Amino acid sequence: MEGFKNALETFKWAAANIPAYRSFLKRNKINSAEIKTSGDFKLVPVMDKINYLRAYPYDNLFPNRDIPPVVSMSSGSSGQPFYWARGMEHEKRGGEIHEIIFRDIFQIGKKNTLVIVCFSMGTWIAGVFTATSSKYVANNGYNLTVATPGIEKEDILSLLRDFAPNFQRVILTGYPPFLMDVIVEARRRKINLKKMDLRLLFAGESFSEHWRSIIHKLAYIKKPIGGSINVYGSADADLLGHETPLSIYLRKKTLTNKKFMKTLFGDIPFVPTLVQYYPRDKFFESADGELIFTAKSGIPLMRYNIHDKGKILTIKSVEKALKESGLLKEAKKYGLKRWRMPFLTLGGRSDVAVTFYALNIYPENIKAGLEDRKVAKYLSGKFIAENKTVNRGKDQKLIITVELRQGVRPSKKLETKLRESIFRNFVKLNIEYRKLYASIGTKALPVVNLMSFGNPIFEVRKSKHKWIKRS
Repeated sequence: MEGFKNALETFKWAAANIPAYRSFLKRNKINSAEIKTSGDFKLVPVMDKINYLRAYPYDNLFPNRDIPPVVSMSSGSSGQPFYWARGMEHEKRGGEIHEIIFRDIFQIGKKNTLVIVCFSMGTWIAGVFTATSSKYVANNGYNLTVATPGIEKEDILSLLRDFAPNFQRVILTGYPPFLMDVIVEARRRKINLKKMDLRLLFAGESFSEHWRSIIHKLAYIKKPIGGSINVYGSADADLLGHETPLSIYLRKKTLTNKKFMKTLFGDIPFVPTLVQYYPRDKFFESADGELIFTAKSGIPLMRYNIHDKGKILTIKSVEKALKESGLLKEAKKYGLKRWRMPFLTLGGRSDVAVTFYALNIYPENIKAGLEDRKVAKYLSGKFIAENKTVNRGKDQKLIITVELRQGVRPSKKLETKLRESIFRNFVKLNIEYRKLYASIGTKALPVVNLMSFGNPIFEVRKSKHKWIKRS
């Protein structure tokens, strides 16, 4: 198992040096000396925020009770925000991985490159970590300049209009829906994106290959593979993995080759996000459909459940699937020999969903309906879902409020078309919803509200747009 040796060493070290973890193991009747093999390791209890991080005094989570020098706050998407500390060694490793992305995928070489960090620059990790990592690259011999406007859209647009033309290549980094807003507005203001040789670095959200194609077209990015990269990151343990030309090739291929999709992913109704990760940094396992990992992070985490749905694919299993589908030779063009790392499939957060008649409706289920070609051109891509009780608490309504693209006006016709698209994809993607609809009929239909572009409820004020509203 790739990375297990490092994971076992981290476990032994944590058991000896971290007060909270010693107590955690004792409480769960685990003797660390008896954990020697990967089979033994599976007996180590899984930790999460509730049973470990919030169960002990904060300083007890660190060796010698020393809190590291940098702290970020989690977005709180699954509850109360948490404060994640990290050391300078984690900042350095982030820089090394960003250098790999910039050098080997975006191919900046000696080009005069501008990186514009469009993540929130507050206490959230994405903006500060990306800026620090980019500065590391700049200090490592590259002709690279870093600007940090954060989520101030006017500042970003000013940079694109007045400063970016001084550079041969521009890398925009940010949250996918927010970067879409920026690019659409830049085009509306006739900012010449075409001459900027744009590359896009995303984090914080999954998206479909259809959505990628749309934003590439808007940003004049000619490379369907390698023009944008999605990073899998978290405040819990900074950078967990990222897309590569190989992972994007595999994902795109499953859209046109259903046999290959089944061979690679199994029987699933949608194409998951697919990233590769560095097993010497993070040791991943899959338990009950959720990803757990071990990493010597700022707060060392052993078999930590981040509550992301997904599974692990080894490079050998991917090669086997390619060979069985006759795609091995073609895959070599996209770095099969270069990117020799394991893969993670990501299916969204298991703890971020709107509950409707006791079943979970995930953001990915709704996004599929919004990305249908018949309606996508009218929408910005943002929505908010909530469950409201009606009829004196006897019934429930799933209400989906959707932002329209700039210049598009709400209409009953579009509302109906969008509701049909969302419903069609619910039935296709969510087995439990199919059962619910068969049981209660039209009561299960979603209610769609259309909002004009720029409505304040869709504004990204902190780190991410909130897809789900809790009543």
